[in-house]
Amino acid sequence: METIVLFLTLAVTVEGLVEYVKNIIEGERRAVVIQLCALVVAVALCVLAGADIYASLGVTFSVPYVGCVLTGIFASRGANYASDILGKLQSSGGKYAA
Repeated sequence: METIVLFLTLAVTVEGLVEYVKNIIEGERRAVVIQLCALVVAVALCVLAGADIYASLGVTFSVPYVGCVLTGIFASRGANYASDILGKLQSSGGKYAA
């Protein structure tokens, strides 16, 4: 089970990095600003809190804080997914809202 969680965590982190680079290259200014703000806030919070999902999964890095930074990237993408889900729930007229 830990291997699956690690794989999914890595997949979301890589997807996040690719999306950020893609949006920067494509030049969607508003999307880039929003995503970079989410990235900076998430990374800062994870570093300050010492949040490291990779360490909790048994992955260690030779460079300090890499796990916290990657966890911040993961969290910033999670915020995007959560926002998308909430938007879909709201657009459905609250049909699924708690």
